[in-house]
Amino acid sequence: MSQESITRLPPLPASMGLACYKCYKEEGVKVSKCTGCRRVAYCSPGPLVPLPSLQLDWKQHKLMCKALSSVEKEPLAASALLFALPDEATSDLNVLHKITEAHGSTVLSFCVRSLGRRETIPERNLIGWEPRCMGCTRTDQLIRMEAAKKGTQSTSTSEDVPGPHLTPCPRCDLSFCCSPAHWELAQSLHHSPCPDGHDGLTHCDMNREIRADIKFEQVMASAESGAPGGEFLWMPERIKKEWMSSAVGVPKERPMGPWVRAASESLTMPMTILYALEQLNEGDAWTKKHTLTVHVLGADTKEIKGGVVFEEILHRLPQVKTIKIVLCGPEMPGNSRVPRIVQMETCADCTAQGRKRVQELVSDTYHGYIQAQGTKFEAPDLAIAFNSGASQESTDAWRPTFKVLVERKIPSAFTAFNREEAEPEAALLEQAGATLHPGLGPSKNPWGCIKVVPEPNRVYGFYARNGWLAGGFR
Repeated sequence: MSQESITRLPPLPASMGLACYKCYKEEGVKVSKCTGCRRVAYCSPGPLVPLPSLQLDWKQHKLMCKALSSVEKEPLAASALLFALPDEATSDLNVLHKITEAHGSTVLSFCVRSLGRRETIPERNLIGWEPRCMGCTRTDQLIRMEAAKKGTQSTSTSEDVPGPHLTPCPRCDLSFCCSPAHWELAQSLHHSPCPDGHDGLTHCDMNREIRADIKFEQVMASAESGAPGGEFLWMPERIKKEWMSSAVGVPKERPMGPWVRAASESLTMPMTILYALEQLNEGDAWTKKHTLTVHVLGADTKEIKGGVVFEEILHRLPQVKTIKIVLCGPEMPGNSRVPRIVQMETCADCTAQGRKRVQELVSDTYHGYIQAQGTKFEAPDLAIAFNSGASQESTDAWRPTFKVLVERKIPSAFTAFNREEAEPEAALLEQAGATLHPGLGPSKNPWGCIKVVPEPNRVYGFYARNGWLAGGFR
């Protein structure tokens, strides 16, 4: 995956059709839905936009435009999608989520057939983050399809002839309902504390935080700091004088601004590593080792891209001289099982003290890496998999790794995006023979990212990087 494909994914408002899909602007411009798919929006020409954004983006959009339009025109799709819709609104999240997941899967399959290839991440996001009614899961497209089946007129936006369409929550603008009656039913959940959130915030409050985070990213993207894609980059901090326990979790600040949430997105990896090491070790001897070795399992480009943050481990452990990070995963760039050793740069203070950060890149599964190393393999101080998704996909591919970790008694930790992934992943670890440490899940991660993202193909719920600890053992 290229750097551009990582950093230029359309932000949430653009994927939801609320902001321009080309320039991502939402404020200060007039956006209109594409007349073909009526799903994505583009801003109109103006002093700063000499050509319509749709015209500039048409080469990239036209295939997905055709695919989304074909879903609405396909009788088989209409039959499958409309059949699953509830006759009345409901507040049963299990029912709502079952419907939305089935709907998303059906739309995706029809789009893939039209595209003649696998969908890209931005295309998948268009389907997953399509606005839906919180009470009945209907989208604007489904409302139009229902109206067409009944022989009545319907529109999808307030720009057109008046008719049924989704209306956003006036407070957060990220949740929707298709009628006042459905809003009346849905708002009790929408304005109640969200179990996927933090500090007792409601679903609506969490949406407002997401709005603030998006604006912060846009500011960062336009700043002279050069942060790619608006990401708030980790900045080296002075080295701590001594090790301080990580058991307290993310420091609380009121109000907790977008800068704190953005910083947590970078620091969640090194701080989760330190937290797991502290839980799995008695005493502080591990904090005084000359070389600390961490193996990151299932690693890919995101760990390479954010690899500089691992230096935070050196900063938190002033007596450690070298941190060795092995990034191991079948999706790592390159095809060689032979580790590629890279001597990474460190901050001026670490360099002056002769402290080092070494990185090894391995394109293989972890059990494959151990087998290839043979007698040369040295067990790490910690093996960790960030958001492995082992309980959701590629479960069979992960089983041999679970087995070798347990058999070799390698100190290990696994994180997940949310509770739904963490609990079944913990069960898989126990099935492999692991005795889970009580401090490492399944439970919320005290050092999980507090910058959340709405769950795709859902009307409620959020996920976050390393938001949950799925399990740890040694």
